[in-house]
Amino acid sequence: MQKITGVMLRSAAFILALVPVGACAQPVAQTSATHKATGKAAGMTLEQFVKRHEQKLLVDDTDGDGKVSKAEFVAAAKSGKGDPAKRFAKIDRNGDGMLDKSEIDAMLTRRFQKMDTNGDGIASAAERAAAHAKKGKGAGDGSDS
Repeated sequence: MQKITGVMLRSAAFILALVPVGACAQPVAQTSATHKATGKAAGMTLEQFVKRHEQKLLVDDTDGDGKVSKAEFVAAAKSGKGDPAKRFAKIDRNGDGMLDKSEIDAMLTRRFQKMDTNGDGIASAAERAAAHAKKGKGAGDGSDS
């Protein structure tokens, strides 16, 4: 019994000795005071931007076919400048009356590139705020955000 207990204690001590090393090896997410106060990330990559906004657009896909039809887009349009049908036509590059993932991704990539004014591949909070302010003044590519 003492032998088993001794082996178990040595094993437990060895595992516990590794825990601090494992904890130190974990990457620490860098957050700013702005992030903590607002809950928003200080910067956003193209991949993050596309994923976030693609999900918002695909929610409009009420029939579940993986594409957003003109009728679905217009019915869901709540904001944005101008006629939703015209915005849809601008995004629907192949003119098939459906927005597929590639058209949505292309539109979101264009939006991100306009927003990333310094071209570093990260849309900072300031760049995003400036883009949203411009959007109200007629800027943008005709998409709904």
